[in-house]
Amino acid sequence: MDWLKRSTLLAAALAASIVPLGCGDDDGSASGETEASDAADGAPSVEDLERVSEAAASEETRRARAEALDREFPLHGLVDRPSVQIHESPDPESLTIGWLRWGERIRLKREKETTATCNSGWHQVAPRGWACAGEGIVVGEEPPSGPEGEEPVPPADREATMPYAYYLVKDRMVPQYHQLPSRDQQRSALAFSERYLEMLDADQDRRAERLLAGELGPGEPRVHAAIARFLNRNFYVAATDVQVRSRRRFVRTTGGGYVKEAQLEERSGSDFHGVDLAPEGEEGLHLPLPFVIRTVRPLIHTERADGSHRFNNDEESEVIERHTIPESWVERVRMGDHFYHRFESDAWDGPRYARDWFLTLAEAIEPPFEVEDDEPWIHVDLGAQTLVIYRGATPVYATLVSSGLSEHATPTGTFSIQKKMVTDTMANLGPDAGDDSYRIQDVPWTQYFEGSFALHTAFWHNRFGLQRSHGCVNLAPADAHRVFQETWPVVPEGWHGVNTQRTGFRASRVHVTD
Repeated sequence: MDWLKRSTLLAAALAASIVPLGCGDDDGSASGETEASDAADGAPSVEDLERVSEAAASEETRRARAEALDREFPLHGLVDRPSVQIHESPDPESLTIGWLRWGERIRLKREKETTATCNSGWHQVAPRGWACAGEGIVVGEEPPSGPEGEEPVPPADREATMPYAYYLVKDRMVPQYHQLPSRDQQRSALAFSERYLEMLDADQDRRAERLLAGELGPGEPRVHAAIARFLNRNFYVAATDVQVRSRRRFVRTTGGGYVKEAQLEERSGSDFHGVDLAPEGEEGLHLPLPFVIRTVRPLIHTERADGSHRFNNDEESEVIERHTIPESWVERVRMGDHFYHRFESDAWDGPRYARDWFLTLAEAIEPPFEVEDDEPWIHVDLGAQTLVIYRGATPVYATLVSSGLSEHATPTGTFSIQKKMVTDTMANLGPDAGDDSYRIQDVPWTQYFEGSFALHTAFWHNRFGLQRSHGCVNLAPADAHRVFQETWPVVPEGWHGVNTQRTGFRASRVHVTD
């Protein structure tokens, strides 16, 4: 039996023991991928081991990965620029198969190819692809420490529900600096922003634009060279860490800029999350599974003499809170012309009810396509605003989502994940994400499945279970992280993103129904 088959069986055997973690065309990549290579002495190769999803990887698999890396990719690399592309071949015009982000540590093969487009040499990156060291990779026999005298940029935290720290801009015009600013540079930035806002408040928009462009006379302040740009109130900043200069604290953004911490407000997103589902026949949660999407007080039902139904609030019962799973739920039933949810409890003298729109159900479906026993795929039910993760035909996790509003409908159909990114900059994310024209930097756990439509974290709202987005499938941070860990492709260690289109990386399928 070859390693690929053994690792597939291993993943299936481990699936039952997983510990929960708290906006594409279908190009056929979901049904095939390149053949696994045989490593020395029959040991698994790095590429073989990368096929097991993060959620299904055991300690044994992780140890085998580390051994294979030492054997096949002995050199160490540290990414010291904001972004580096991984190419299919040692040619900048070849297909981009993945991306690296500064602060990340990668493994490289010792042999390199020097070309006219890369004098420093192209290195093969684990588990596949080529990157030019001169474009932002420090290479060494041991893990590099980074440029002398500089503190390495912290990488994205792939074990956390939020890979970076995220902040809301509190003030109207906040400077972002190229480097940690001096006090004089801060004073210059303050003088300029005060003058600019003064013009706006006086309805002198045209003069304000000319001030920003540096077109006004010498008596007016100018944008200091230390300022990269100004951020508006309610924009969001993604940050790697906090830096201190002269007792002043600045967040270092993922793009390398610096923003004064006092002008920001940290945001971590909703703490809502879905639940693990028990295998059929075992104790635990199973589908169909009710989620309360609007806080509701149970109703008492009486049937009139003419057979019609009457419902009244049970004033003695406590309300059932939003984003909970009521243990007393029994079923969804039709009564007269409407649907209701029926509850039963020893605390009541009879059943209680809730109107249909207060709850939603995550329900099981048969796979709409042929699946392998361990194959991860996703079902998004737009009508119910739910998402269920499957492995093969078995549902393993259920949660709530927020899909596109009616004017920005989420597409239906069966798709494959086209691009999977630890974070990616996105625009037009919905009414709670700031002005539509603003691009939010580094939205976590982003998985594009059809053009610009993606599964991703939404840390700016807590309306899961209700439509809210501009077409993407919004998830709470813990849920987006869980989905990211479950799906194919696995984003290799040290990588920031993977392109599955024509690259051989196997992609999970996303089945969206209305």
